[in-house]
Amino acid sequence: MTMATSPSPPTSSDTEGSIEVNPPHPQPQDNPSKINQLTKSRSMIARFNGSSTRRHAELDDEEGKAQFFLTLLFASIEDSAGLFAGTVLFLVVWAILCSFGAQELRGLAATNPGGAAEQWLDDIESCKNAVSIIGTLFVFTLVFRFNACYDRWWESRILWGDIISKCLELGMMNRRWFANEELQDRFSRFVIVYSYACKSMLRGKSLTEEGEDGPDLVKRGLLTQQELDLMEGVPCWQPHFCLDMLREVIAQLHMIPGGKGLRMDDTNKIHGQLFRCLDNTLKHMNDLIGSCVRIRASGLPASYDAITMTSFITFFLLASAVWSTAIGWMTPIVVFLASMIIMFLIVMGTKLVDPFGSDKVDIPLECFCATIEAQVHAIDQRGKSIIAVASNSKKAVRPLAVRSESKATFHIPRLA
Repeated sequence: MTMATSPSPPTSSDTEGSIEVNPPHPQPQDNPSKINQLTKSRSMIARFNGSSTRRHAELDDEEGKAQFFLTLLFASIEDSAGLFAGTVLFLVVWAILCSFGAQELRGLAATNPGGAAEQWLDDIESCKNAVSIIGTLFVFTLVFRFNACYDRWWESRILWGDIISKCLELGMMNRRWFANEELQDRFSRFVIVYSYACKSMLRGKSLTEEGEDGPDLVKRGLLTQQELDLMEGVPCWQPHFCLDMLREVIAQLHMIPGGKGLRMDDTNKIHGQLFRCLDNTLKHMNDLIGSCVRIRASGLPASYDAITMTSFITFFLLASAVWSTAIGWMTPIVVFLASMIIMFLIVMGTKLVDPFGSDKVDIPLECFCATIEAQVHAIDQRGKSIIAVASNSKKAVRPLAVRSESKATFHIPRLA
């Protein structure tokens, strides 16, 4: 990667799950060693972002642009295809039988006016209002259930947005306030591992299981094999293990004599407030994963599903009989289309109940974790660049000129 002759800030970009950042600081022009160091940092981030893009699947919205909407619709219910097809087929067969029965009644009524067949037709047609009331009640139960399912999905999306924000907040506090480079690196590593541990736990797995990210994190240098084995061996949730490690790093920083673990010495009044700020952020991260566990473990009451399916079947059994006397053989077509749409809503709501899986409708945890990893790396490199620029001579700093010539650019893909 080459550098422009004009002042140009270091850049970090990730086309899949990161942000392209151009910090508004001038590049030192009179120090080739610093320029080479920043160029290497850029190259490292670019290589990381490329591997992150290859390592994670495409986003749902990017993948959906290249697919027909019906293909995506049926793909979203592939796990429930048996229930979907069986229910619709049963109702269509019943509608065909009702249409056949209505046709026979009309034939008998034509040959014997005023007879029992005509009376049956009149009685069935008079049930329209009652069926409409049952249909209204069914719609209420369907909408109520789907909204409850969607609220769970939406809350999980908000929670993971907060997880991303808090992880990046910790990364920035780490590089701005901590003074020990070894502890800084360890802190950044466990901020990243925390997100992957949350993803694995919310899917009922461990980082060490086959197909999970543990071995890959070891290969990328974010965990040692000893740390991974320890995470597997201790009887606790793995995200909490990461939070404990972050607290241990903070404790080790405060135990460095003379307050040298932080950039502000112990005589500075801010020094004592930093621990409270960091601990509050860690407490919030603990609350976030606890809320995610609550969503995954609680589920919906069984009565929601029972009342929805009962009212669904009852309505279409009665409606098919009533509709058949009015629209005849159009009844199976109407029942097929209406029941298919309703089954889509029922199955879709069922999938939204657990938003942390790997279905197309679930939130993209892989992309969220990749975003956190890429941006923590970018924060680490940006922190070193900012220190290098800030320590430069005042002649190299032109805030007004930089503000007009260099603007921060951001590229955040729409995740969902």
